[in-house]
Amino acid sequence: MERDWNLHYSRSVIDDGEPELHVGEEFDWFAVSFWSDAPLVRSTESTRSAIPIADGRYRVNAEVIYISQDTKLSAFIIDFGIRAECDGANLLPDGCVEGDYISGEISLNLPLCIAPHAYDLSHRWRANEIFADLTPFVLSSVGRVYVRDSSQILYQTVAGTDSVKARSYLLNCSLLTS
Repeated sequence: MERDWNLHYSRSVIDDGEPELHVGEEFDWFAVSFWSDAPLVRSTESTRSAIPIADGRYRVNAEVIYISQDTKLSAFIIDFGIRAECDGANLLPDGCVEGDYISGEISLNLPLCIAPHAYDLSHRWRANEIFADLTPFVLSSVGRVYVRDSSQILYQTVAGTDSVKARSYLLNCSLLTS
């Protein structure tokens, strides 16, 4: 299993009261969440894997271990070597049930909160490297919203999240306990 993971850490989470983090620091976090820019697809492989790809993302093959039955929540949890929660059921293939395997490209993050469930998603981490994400945002072609310009990805190595003010940070972390 992968022992080092790339975790996105949003400035908004820090601004909501979570700590600034520094290289070499060990910290506990109650969960890992993920998101994907595209819906996940059914997989014929019944294995769990996470392969690092560009921009701190992963190509995963994962087991769906939980889908919320609460119609007001759209949360689900997958296991690809670690367990991570997502609050976008629209990312699941139609008819997906617990025990199915799915695949796709995801980004992991340290969330401020997650939907309630009975699973322990907590981990202890050590921050090996921290990168301020300085990628510019551009006006979206579909409306009056700004989106991250993936054609101009730019990261700066920093000693801590308080070193450079950025919208988000990419932390390369070692998983110490799960």
